[in-house]
Amino acid sequence: MKRVLSIPLCFAHLASAAFLQAKWPYTLNLDYQERLLWETGGLRGFAGDCDLRDSTTVAAQWVRLAYHDMSTHNVADGTGGLDGSIRFETDRPENVGVGMLSSLRDFGFHLTPFTSMADMMAMGVVMGYQTCGGPTVPYRYGRIDATQAGVSGVPEPHQDLQSHTDSFARQGFTPSEMIALVACGHTLGGVSSDDFPTANLNEEFSLFTGEQTYNRGVVTNYLDGTTVNPLVTSSNETMRSDLRIFSSDQNTTMQRLSEKETFDSTCVDLLGRMINTVPSGVRLSDVLDPIENKIGKTRLFVSSVNASLQLSTTLRLFGSAENRQVSILWADRNPSFCPSSGCKKVSTDVEPLENLSPQGGIARGFGFIDVQATLYHFSFLIDPNASISKFWFEVEQDGKTTVVDNGGEGYAIDQDILLFDPVRSVGKFLPGTGFTLITTAGVKDGHSLSKLEATSLRNDAGSGPQHIPIIETWELTLDDSHPPVVGYSFYSVKLDTTPGMWDLKGTFAEGDITQEFIEETEVRSMPIS
Repeated sequence: MKRVLSIPLCFAHLASAAFLQAKWPYTLNLDYQERLLWETGGLRGFAGDCDLRDSTTVAAQWVRLAYHDMSTHNVADGTGGLDGSIRFETDRPENVGVGMLSSLRDFGFHLTPFTSMADMMAMGVVMGYQTCGGPTVPYRYGRIDATQAGVSGVPEPHQDLQSHTDSFARQGFTPSEMIALVACGHTLGGVSSDDFPTANLNEEFSLFTGEQTYNRGVVTNYLDGTTVNPLVTSSNETMRSDLRIFSSDQNTTMQRLSEKETFDSTCVDLLGRMINTVPSGVRLSDVLDPIENKIGKTRLFVSSVNASLQLSTTLRLFGSAENRQVSILWADRNPSFCPSSGCKKVSTDVEPLENLSPQGGIARGFGFIDVQATLYHFSFLIDPNASISKFWFEVEQDGKTTVVDNGGEGYAIDQDILLFDPVRSVGKFLPGTGFTLITTAGVKDGHSLSKLEATSLRNDAGSGPQHIPIIETWELTLDDSHPPVVGYSFYSVKLDTTPGMWDLKGTFAEGDITQEFIEETEVRSMPIS
């Protein structure tokens, strides 16, 4: 995969934006993280519009957690870095603060079998600065979580300048970079009197800049003598760590950072290096830009209202949607129904992806890079004897037709033997028992099935303060409540706990067949009964 500039479907106001060209099917991690970073209000919803929590902002807590996790990196031997080991280190004095556990909980809700806590912490830094008015830090994924605590060594306010210089050098930062990274980090948040009683604060929580949002006051107020930064002004000289760091080169670095453009670009660079500091054996992805012409969740299943198969999918396009018509075309698996040019259906369900998502008005990632996006929904019936082998799209706009076909290969439906069924699966609330979820799958007749299992992942109170997801396996059995339809029989299981996601795996005579990354939101909800 590579980053390229926009192709013809994009318009002039997007010319400076970079987009990712990726073949479908995407890896699960790429698909999920791209959606989380750019499209949905999921994780970003916790940070809100620079929302407050514990007298500071969620964003500030996220940034502090990520730095503390990274800061034990040893550039000489390649150990440590942003690896999620802080999950096992929150009892250390250097990691004091309620924001640590709160932030781990935020990220824990978004873990998957293929997404690490370390990646979520890195993404939190990107989102945190965006939501509080800061610049966009490029994001890469692929971090691997540690399974135990790492060495201690997070810099603490009471330590002397040499200790701090040595700590940052061990992490891979020069003395000037140390000054700048502290300034960038301390543009958000502040100091809690409960966590640092020897700072002798006049209030329970003192902000570094006097404001909750991103601003370079941490630099300019320091230079003009109006700073309220408690780590500069504390009556306890021992706790004036920022003063010692900022003045360590006679304010040369701070003077340079006083210009907004320099401050912003320096923060983007150093915060990017911070979240990309990983153990030596870890290889991160390229920058995760929005995927061009992205295919959404695609499901083939047995229709509940017609003796047919049904396919649902989406196509996300960038640029203006004015005068645009998008059609989906598909080819038979067993040629008997569609013409050689393919069957065709025009999308009538068009969803502009506004900068604010409908989930509580949370900003989408697109809004921070001035990208206009539109989602085209498709759901159509398919002759069960012909089935479907692949699909593609035609985009008609301003007298021009563009084919979107996965680089000429089409978007292949690799099998129609085991199908997760989103319409026969059901989630409902039962009095006294809470939410109950039944997952159902269709199995095509004529294929010898020996076992059908659902492997689920959940992250709740039972996963502990480390938020290590709980993996559970359930066996689906033949479900007589759903009679066979168009050559498919149905298997179901009730999940005793509420998973966030699950996979299906069928063991057939011809080998294993899977349906991966099924999310609770794909299941129809029933009213309380």
